[in-house]
Amino acid sequence: MNAPCAARLLAQPASAGAAAAADACSMCFHRRNCLPGVLGEQAPAALQEVLGSPQRVAKGARLVRAGQVASRVFIVHHGAFKALVGLADGRQRIVGFHEAGDWLGLEGLGGVYGADVVALEASQVCEVDLARLEVLAGRFPAVQRHLCRAMAQALVQAQGQQFALGSMHVRERLVRFLLELSQRYARRGLAGDEFTLRMSREDIGEYLGFRLETVSRVFTELHRAGLLALARRRVRIVDRAALLALLDTSEPRVGVRAATARVAMPQRVPAVAALAPALAA
Repeated sequence: MNAPCAARLLAQPASAGAAAAADACSMCFHRRNCLPGVLGEQAPAALQEVLGSPQRVAKGARLVRAGQVASRVFIVHHGAFKALVGLADGRQRIVGFHEAGDWLGLEGLGGVYGADVVALEASQVCEVDLARLEVLAGRFPAVQRHLCRAMAQALVQAQGQQFALGSMHVRERLVRFLLELSQRYARRGLAGDEFTLRMSREDIGEYLGFRLETVSRVFTELHRAGLLALARRRVRIVDRAALLALLDTSEPRVGVRAATARVAMPQRVPAVAALAPALAA
């Protein structure tokens, strides 16, 4: 987009919905990791240029469809979503989960959305005009870096998931999935040791490539071994070091009980520091 076009685009008056959305940003818990935190003092005026009205999405509703021409991207304000891609035989496969603070539809920068995005529960998203966002990124290098970082994180996560499906046993895949969730929550200033799973066990199994009964069996094994505490969808990480030991590919794979007996954890390990060596392996 050339400079005159960009100037005309940003000169258009912001809607009342955009103003309301910008005001809501000032009270959002995730603002420090989102556009307001990136823009700093310039946030109020700049956000009115790109934000649309907050959008509620009912449980099970589809926010975007794969192949649809992209004119907007979204930031999850609250709730959770799953991303699905279609297979040649008509089935769909879950390829990711997104929660509060996550971007949705950034692949739309290439012109079309790459996946269907469906709400796992009643949710709300902040709508961002894609053309205006591109202009904003051109004006503010910090916004451009923020978007690049978000896309890089998505790429790393996709590569890690591909490795897990091709190289890890069932138990390792589930442990890696839980530790990744823990790391994401900790990075956003939330509790990394105890959290609620927004997705069903059936969805987890589909994402990780095994059946519902297998998910339930492995959860039960980890619970009985004292590595996790479970209460319906509520998960508490009891022995992080033992979970990390299950991902240690430099040693022969061992059972959950053996790993628990082999690794002692006198105190909790901070989520980000503990996960770094495991996820880099």
